[in-house]
Amino acid sequence: MTGAGMDRREFIRKTALGLMTAGLGVSTARSAGAEIVKSSGIVYRTLGNTKLKIPLVSFGVMNSDSPDLIRKALDMGFRHLDTAHAYLRGNSEKVIGQILEERKCRDQVYIATKMLFARDRENKVFLREGSGRYGGATGENLNEQLAESLKRLRTDYVDILYLHSCQGPQMSTYEPIMRAFVKAREAGKTRFIGISTHASEPETIRAAVDTGIWDVILTSYNFMQEHKEAVRKAIRYATEKGLGVIAMKTQGGVRLNREKNIEVNHAAALKWVLNDRNVCTTIPGITTFDQMDLDFGVMKDLVLSDQEKRDLQISSMLKGAFYCQQCRSCVASCPKRVEIPALMRAYMYAEGYGNRIQAELTVDGLPAERGLNACRECAKCSAACSHGIDIRQRLGFLMGMAADRHDVA
Repeated sequence: MTGAGMDRREFIRKTALGLMTAGLGVSTARSAGAEIVKSSGIVYRTLGNTKLKIPLVSFGVMNSDSPDLIRKALDMGFRHLDTAHAYLRGNSEKVIGQILEERKCRDQVYIATKMLFARDRENKVFLREGSGRYGGATGENLNEQLAESLKRLRTDYVDILYLHSCQGPQMSTYEPIMRAFVKAREAGKTRFIGISTHASEPETIRAAVDTGIWDVILTSYNFMQEHKEAVRKAIRYATEKGLGVIAMKTQGGVRLNREKNIEVNHAAALKWVLNDRNVCTTIPGITTFDQMDLDFGVMKDLVLSDQEKRDLQISSMLKGAFYCQQCRSCVASCPKRVEIPALMRAYMYAEGYGNRIQAELTVDGLPAERGLNACRECAKCSAACSHGIDIRQRLGFLMGMAADRHDVA
């Protein structure tokens, strides 16, 4: 056995032992299903061994930086605000910080943010050197990002700090970053640490759980996923080991048909996820007051009606919907091996969520030779999606969006 192997095992063993001493480590098999129903009608679940009690619906502050939306959310009873260092170019964190200071309510709200690092998407590994817009996967870059995020949020700590967008097991078990996250927790800059994933979720979740390091899993989970049963089993595995699970991308891409502007049944999609009692809470991206009322109101009745079941069944059978499965089968059909899944996700952000800033950040984060620039050199797109997505049309939309941004600049 190599010295490196011994170091890694010893690191994981000692950290896991420390967590158990603090009451936060691996537990015996159990469900996260215990619920508390308040007189207000708000339903809470406990986030694994963190012991945080959170309403079933939380606020994904990704698509809007409206102070009024956050004010109303807190007035309604939202208690968990989820953001990221890169969301809305930092404005998401800034507006949350503004409201926290204005309301003097830091101890009443759970704040989560995420740190993103350079990666090789095809091999699903982190890079120590910067690539695109993102710095290398090092403790130094984590500390720099976190310091800036805490400054924007006007707080000394966050409640959950995520390693953002782990695309495979090697990412959720990358030792240099695990060490850095553990140090951030030990320094009191975050109460808990976790990973987020929206690709190869089952394998990524299980690998993260087995390290004994992470406290929380934030994962894509929705009725549109072809591998949703595998995701469900991985979620159960995580909760049995004491980790808290939060679901994202719950609306399955939002839109079903661009031309006819047909959308997913939002309430039904949320209910579908929350009927899995191993999910503590969800973080739908909210941009309007109507969406906020609808999403938070789901807690009043989680039973799916016959009509809602039919709506989800019909939606899940549609080919070419906005939701990209992130299966990566399209990459092999592209002669330049462009990062089509990331570009399809950018399209979903722009057209499904109405969040062009996040779409631009996703496009800009790709290496030039694997991004939209490579597509411009092709006279005709030969990439094919096994799920019926019109890749060429969506790439054309993104190119047009990029051209509009250039013209404005």
